[in-house]
Amino acid sequence: MRPGGMKRDAMKLDVLAIGAHPDDVELGCGGTVAKLAKKGKKVGIVHLTRGERGTRGTLEDRLKEAEKAAEELGATSLDFLDCGDGALRTGEAEEDALMELLRRYRPRLILGPAPSDRHPDHGRSHRLVEAAAFYSGLRNRGSGEPHRPAAVFSYMQHDPFEPRFIVDVSAVWDRKLAALAAHSSQLYQPGQPDPEGEAVVAGQPVTKVSTPEFSLAMEGRARHFGLLIGAAYGEPFWSRLPLAVGDPLDVIPGGVL
Repeated sequence: MRPGGMKRDAMKLDVLAIGAHPDDVELGCGGTVAKLAKKGKKVGIVHLTRGERGTRGTLEDRLKEAEKAAEELGATSLDFLDCGDGALRTGEAEEDALMELLRRYRPRLILGPAPSDRHPDHGRSHRLVEAAAFYSGLRNRGSGEPHRPAAVFSYMQHDPFEPRFIVDVSAVWDRKLAALAAHSSQLYQPGQPDPEGEAVVAGQPVTKVSTPEFSLAMEGRARHFGLLIGAAYGEPFWSRLPLAVGDPLDVIPGGVL
């Protein structure tokens, strides 16, 4: 369960974005990661697996693509854990491995998967993240100095939910698209011909996320949630607890009522 990644120094992060597989963070909250990084926040990315059992791409492909995507989003750190792609484990060993990263990076905020989703690994990831975030604050559990993030917010993947808030990512939409383009073995790339039942990439089978329809749906969802807050593009999030608001005037949506 030893983690691996591209930047291993013990920097303190503001935010840690966590996904089950390489491309989950980019699809679900890539715009938010890019926006926070652009504002000078230190944001790290953790992939709980390497996507080793995915239908398309090699393990080497996925590692390189994840590193390129993290760079496009402006992430400060990138780590991989070995929680088991295609049968994600949520036991004590996996919790300890994630807790090690939480105590090293000490983020104030975690962005993670929603409680349930089409891919079983995503719901399991939510439970793992939620448990590790809590246990990380217990002095007598695991090693290292205890640290409990202030909040865990869940991003939307396949299954919709009623969001607690929506982040305007219009100004960094190009960075999100650049990060998604880095995952060339997994996702449809604009400019490629319509597969019409043929593989988008030679020698690779068609999957749901490799089709142009998925790409259009991803953009359509962002435009829909953006419209709700008077923006071009938005990323929705869920929170288990209500969010505190200091001044109601600060959260008035933009656009026309």
